[in-house]
Amino acid sequence: MRISVFGAGYVGLVTAACFAEVGHHVVCCDKDTSKIALLRAGKVPFFEPGLSELVANGVRSARLEFTADAASAVSGARVAVLAVGTPPLADGSTDLRQIHGVADEIRGHVRQTLTVLVKSTVPVGTNESLTKVFAGTPVNVISNPEFLREGSAVADGLKPDRIIVGARTDADRDLIRELYEPFARNHEKLMFMTPESAELVKYGANSMLATRISFMNELAEYATRIGADIEDVRRGMGADPRIGSSYLYPGIGFGGSCFPKDLRSLEFQMGQHDVDPKIITSVIARNERQIEVVVDAILGAITSQPKPVVVLWGVAFKPNTDDIREAPALKVAQLLLDRGVEVRAADPIVSQAQIDEVIGKGRLSLVESEMKAAEGADVLVLVTEWRQYRSPDFDELRTLMRGSTLIDGRNQWSRRQVTAAGFTYVGIGRS
Repeated sequence: MRISVFGAGYVGLVTAACFAEVGHHVVCCDKDTSKIALLRAGKVPFFEPGLSELVANGVRSARLEFTADAASAVSGARVAVLAVGTPPLADGSTDLRQIHGVADEIRGHVRQTLTVLVKSTVPVGTNESLTKVFAGTPVNVISNPEFLREGSAVADGLKPDRIIVGARTDADRDLIRELYEPFARNHEKLMFMTPESAELVKYGANSMLATRISFMNELAEYATRIGADIEDVRRGMGADPRIGSSYLYPGIGFGGSCFPKDLRSLEFQMGQHDVDPKIITSVIARNERQIEVVVDAILGAITSQPKPVVVLWGVAFKPNTDDIREAPALKVAQLLLDRGVEVRAADPIVSQAQIDEVIGKGRLSLVESEMKAAEGADVLVLVTEWRQYRSPDFDELRTLMRGSTLIDGRNQWSRRQVTAAGFTYVGIGRS
């Protein structure tokens, strides 16, 4: 099947590469000509494990092409996938200018029967508004939200656990079955519903996961006050099959391009329909509170130091990505910098240029290695649980640091090992 994918970001590029990998012919279109030039040269403009190899396979097989020309992307396509950005506006609502802009472009070039697949996360009702954009053309609009996790997006794309489809006709459902047949050979993964339900599934899923995280962080703060250990509590709760262990890990809070944006969008959408989003609002507030919890722990450890130095291990919002959107590390850094604290950071993927764009040039220095970053530091905070940070040489670390406080923001380290090396251990909800 010939497919055009509009948008060469995380969702669009992964989607295009996965469709090409299973035999479809894919043209990926993006207005950013510099990005298209990089992709044609075999370079992926962001870090995602396994994606470079997948893109290279697609280009080598001639099943994956890149263009900045919307007309050529639409020409001959049977399916057009919309995977452009839907960023938040100041009031929490969703900016749909990109997705409506792409729809207008497609409308201007389409000459054949075409199915438009909406992959971007969009508010409920977007399918209906796009259907009106295409009124009078041979275009059908299907809602097909993505569930790609940064850091494991390729695996999620090639082996999805479910495929949510909001389609109105039998013909649309038949087309989807043909499109996704290579991904569903082992068992049925397609779940058909109305477009409105499909749009809400994405917001509901992300909000539920974020709720579990915020709840555990709130429980962790209480555990600290009463002398309980949240790790024991987490294991006991997770052993209940009705609860399970996923997303029960307390920490510094969630970030990234999805959870914060989607929660605010759902909060706004519910308010527009006179539903008081009490739980969603509380989840957002608790996540913001978690940054304050960590900053308070840091400040409490440096009260006697006139020129304190704090080092953060990890800048990306999660491991195996270079994405720093809504990254907890940068929120912690900003609050510390505003108080005159010197802050350094280490991260195996994130660049200094990325940090400067958010924090400002010359404010937060990125050091080439985590151990070098720790030299002379009063407090070290584990922010992102990169694999190489799981088992550091604590004895060596003690000789490098000026201070003796380690804040384990992901509860990854052994208190026994940390204290044996002469450190004060501070975890999240650890007694």
